[in-house]
Amino acid sequence: MPAFLQSFIEAEQERSRRIEQLRKEIREFAKEEAGSSITEQILLFLADEMVEHLSEIDYELRMKFELYITPLIKRNYIYRYTGTFDRIRQAYIRERMKTPAGQRECEWKYKNEILFVPYHSDPVIVKSVETVRCRSNMVWNFKAAASEKLKRQIFTVLEYILENYEISRLREYKLTGLQLFYEFCIREQITDIQLLELEQETAFQDYLKQKVEKEQRRKRLKSIVETARKVIFIETDETRWDATIWYLERFRIAKERINQSDSIEKISFQEVLQPKNRLLLQEYMKYEIGIGELALSTVYERFRTIRNFLQEISELEVTKCDASLIDVYLKNLQNGAMGAKTFNTNVSGIQFFMKFLEVKGYIKKVPFYASYYLEKQIPVHHDRSVEEDVYMEIIQNLSQFPEHLRMMFLHLWCVGLRISEVCTLKGDAYYIQNGDCWMKVYQVKMKNYKRVPIPVTLYRLMQVYLKKHPTEKEAYIFRNRKGGAFSKSTFMGQMKKYCSQIGIQNGEYIFKSHDYRHTVATNFYEHGVSIQSIRDYLGHTFEEMTMQYIDYMPRKIAKENDAYFEEEENSLLACMQKGEKHG
Repeated sequence: MPAFLQSFIEAEQERSRRIEQLRKEIREFAKEEAGSSITEQILLFLADEMVEHLSEIDYELRMKFELYITPLIKRNYIYRYTGTFDRIRQAYIRERMKTPAGQRECEWKYKNEILFVPYHSDPVIVKSVETVRCRSNMVWNFKAAASEKLKRQIFTVLEYILENYEISRLREYKLTGLQLFYEFCIREQITDIQLLELEQETAFQDYLKQKVEKEQRRKRLKSIVETARKVIFIETDETRWDATIWYLERFRIAKERINQSDSIEKISFQEVLQPKNRLLLQEYMKYEIGIGELALSTVYERFRTIRNFLQEISELEVTKCDASLIDVYLKNLQNGAMGAKTFNTNVSGIQFFMKFLEVKGYIKKVPFYASYYLEKQIPVHHDRSVEEDVYMEIIQNLSQFPEHLRMMFLHLWCVGLRISEVCTLKGDAYYIQNGDCWMKVYQVKMKNYKRVPIPVTLYRLMQVYLKKHPTEKEAYIFRNRKGGAFSKSTFMGQMKKYCSQIGIQNGEYIFKSHDYRHTVATNFYEHGVSIQSIRDYLGHTFEEMTMQYIDYMPRKIAKENDAYFEEEENSLLACMQKGEKHG
């Protein structure tokens, strides 16, 4: 027998052996696909590609199969063939995942390969992408010439999106946005998403303009930058203190330090361009967040003060900053429209930062005396009480507001709570004691609880509300979509919107929640309640603070003054006559 014929026969025998081996595996792992004409075509293709086992099937092989089958069948039949190809691979993974060895082989994890989402090891995720129209965002090329760190970060974000976003247009935006962002990072040679700068974010937006025509779609796609950065910062094993943006969810900050209705989600160092200054600010914030006990809102206010200062001195290292430079900066602030309290906050913030640098040995001593600049703070009374005709118009139209806004507004109007206190009320807030109705309120600002009596009508209304919206004792009554405390800014926005729509005061009334705290305090005082009692009711530490809330007091003084001089013996003319008589 000629040698070439012998080789041909042996090759055919080997091909037949591979076909039979693969057919056997299909009967074992994907029996639902066994026997069909499409499956037999796939077997022939796999055998010709020298594939011995179903474990060798991957996305690149799938692409070869699609190129192979396309000229042989009608165009609208291609999906049937590739779909069968995918189901064989998926069935194999599904069966193998039932054993420890199979889990090690088929587990979805980062590899320097082209990963195809429909070949994921989680059947829930596989099912969720069955009907995805945009197949391009199912393919992820981790063989690309890019930083290994970048590729792993992209994979982390991809996994997060697949696991946390249900089948929706939003998930499609996130996946497509991530793919475009990945392409952009490769093009711009970005090696670490955690170190992304503002100018690079701007460049990505320009990149989207080239790739995406519709502006609305671009807006949705660009949000992936924030998503990616947050996921990576939180999911990373070790805290990246050098990241340009910190997401506070990662840190175990005591609940007492956080205003749940107005929580601060992140701290950005991007605006500080001088590398040494950014590093020192990050080190200082690490101290304030990790070791300090100040409320997070106070920490963030101090951070912004220091960041503004570092932005102003621009390229100069803060360790080389002298008294004259600080003097110029602070005097510029003084010459602006900044109030004494805000100015003093700026002075003390810079002082604290400089003191930190001194203690850490970065500078020899604080280069300026804060006490020289501190301004005297003169309490200014602001008449903020809501006029009766305004709040009565709201109450008369309360049925037109959504239910949660009605209940929240009544807490402001009846009890004078801070909006942060209303937003963080919990299921066990209301109770009856000795026949009186009471409320337990956590004062975010004071970091403690207070108990105040409330109208019986409010108590009954809230019992109806809680029956309609069952709430656990430690759960928030007014919740956001994630079950957390209702956002203060969301409440304010919704109230302003409905007041405008309903036409309160002809649509000109601007709702301000804190005005109702002034209103309650003023009404109490007007009806003879003592300053001390009002102080306790509002939860103030000092009476001086309470005095700032009583808008009736100036009117009362003026009224008493007028009444005094209306008496004939106390009139100005009588006083003058008395003076002449005794003169």
